[in-house]
Amino acid sequence: MSVRVGIVGLGWWGEQLMDYFRNTPGVEVPAVVNKIPVTKDLQGARFYDDSSEMMDKEQPDAVVIATPPTVHKEVTRQAAQRGIHVFCEKPMAATLEDCDAMIAAAQKNNIKLMVAFKHRFAGSFAHLKARAADFGKPLWAMYTYPLWKVDDPGWKFQDRGTRGIIVENVVHAIDGLIYLMGDVESVYAEGNRAVFKHPTLPDSTIFTLRFKNGAIASIGGGCTSDRRISREYLDIHYEEGLAQIEGALDYPINLRLLDRGKEGIEEYSYSGSDGVKEEAEHFIRCIQEDTESICNGVEGRKSLEVALAVLESIDTRKVVTLWGGTH
Repeated sequence: MSVRVGIVGLGWWGEQLMDYFRNTPGVEVPAVVNKIPVTKDLQGARFYDDSSEMMDKEQPDAVVIATPPTVHKEVTRQAAQRGIHVFCEKPMAATLEDCDAMIAAAQKNNIKLMVAFKHRFAGSFAHLKARAADFGKPLWAMYTYPLWKVDDPGWKFQDRGTRGIIVENVVHAIDGLIYLMGDVESVYAEGNRAVFKHPTLPDSTIFTLRFKNGAIASIGGGCTSDRRISREYLDIHYEEGLAQIEGALDYPINLRLLDRGKEGIEEYSYSGSDGVKEEAEHFIRCIQEDTESICNGVEGRKSLEVALAVLESIDTRKVVTLWGGTH
C-alpha cells in the first residue's frame, strides 16, 4: 500500500522531513505547503500556500506538520475532518488546550495522530526500552541536554508562541525520560536568562522530576553550549542495572548497559540512528497496518505539560504537581 504524504511547513526542518519521507519505502510526496514560495527543488511535488486547499485537491493519506506549534491545532483539525492521518512535529502544540483539541479531533475522526519525538526511535533508546524490564524499577537518572547558542530566537522565544527553548528543545529530553522511566508526578525547576537578555523566558534550566513510580531525575538544558562540543548524556540507575546513553546533541548513538547480576558490560553503537528515519517508517507502518503509534497524541501531550510546569516552577520557585489530561 502506497501512502501519499503532504508536507505542511517548509522551514529548514520541514525540508529535512520532506526528504526523509520521500526516501521512506512506500511513500509518495505529491504536494507541499508553505506561506511563501521555496527555492528548494520540490522534485515534482506541487506547491500550495494553503493547507486546506492542498488537502482538498491532493487528497493525501497523511500530512506532516512542520509549522510553528501555534498552527498545529488548526492543521490537525483540517486533516482530521478529511480523514487524513497526522505526523506532527514536537512540541505537540502551544498549549495543553490545543493538545486536547487535537486528541479529540483524531479520536472523533479515527485518524492516526503521531507526535515526532525522534529519541524514542533512536537505536540506543529503542534498545534500552526493550531491555528495561531486565533491570527492574528505575531509581534515578541525570540527563544533560545542552543546545548551542542560536543567533535569532524568533518565534521560539515568544510568550504567545512556543514559549522558549525549554518547550522547543529541552522537551526532547523530557520525552525521553517519560518514555524510559514513566509518567511525571511533580516538577521543581531553577532557570535563568544567560544568553538572551531581552526575552522574558528562561534560556537555561536545571530541574528535577518525581515520577509516579517513585523514581527521580534531573535534567540540565538550555542554549549555552557550542555546536563544536555540545553533547547529550543520560545516566539511569535501576534496581538491577545501569544504563548510559551518550553522543553529540540529538545523536545519542552510544549505549552501555550493566546487569548487576552479570560480570561484563554491554556496549553498543548505533551510528547513523538519530531516530528520524525510524520515526518516519514507524508512522507509515502504523497507517499501513492500522496500529497505534508509541508516541500518539496522549503521549505527546505529556512532555508539553512537563515543559510548561518547568516554566511555572521557575517563575514561582515552587514545586508544581502535574494532573495530566482527561484523555
